[in-house]
Amino acid sequence: MPLRNHTAYQDFQCFFITTSCFQMQHLLCDDKCFDLILENFKFYNDKYKARLVAYVLMVNHIHFVIYFEGENRLSDYMRDFKKYSSLQIRKYLSAHYPEKIKDIVYEHRTQNFKVWEDLFDSVHLYTRKVCETKIEYIHNNPVKAGLNTRPELYKYSSASFYFAEKPVKSMLLHYREIF
Repeated sequence: MPLRNHTAYQDFQCFFITTSCFQMQHLLCDDKCFDLILENFKFYNDKYKARLVAYVLMVNHIHFVIYFEGENRLSDYMRDFKKYSSLQIRKYLSAHYPEKIKDIVYEHRTQNFKVWEDLFDSVHLYTRKVCETKIEYIHNNPVKAGLNTRPELYKYSSASFYFAEKPVKSMLLHYREIF
């Protein structure tokens, strides 16, 4: 999977990731689509020994911070995550939003549909301060988009985990456990 802004990223473990829906379309159009994304995170986190540190799911893109507990396999993770979630989202859209299918037709080699853009952006998070800045950006995304007045009120975000006085056990790894 093509990467932007990468040099020797293999030595790093923590990344801020952004990936967008094909042509920035609103393809993550309801709770079921968001649940599919979260299920894929759980599966690929287990497969690649990774943990989510923060995330936000928007209708046309996602941001997340991921930490690899062992070997950094970011490229493999993103390839598999996008490939399988794309298949699931396309099937769901076909059944529930058939009018959206014509907008994701993309015929190239063996590919007939496209849910995600090919590229994703990643930034290595190398200090606590840089990580905090990216997490704040992630959590403020729904507020900036006018979806809520406070980050912790947005359902498909890790903000409530961080805003809680005592975070409950979840699939998230608190950034203070890393830095």
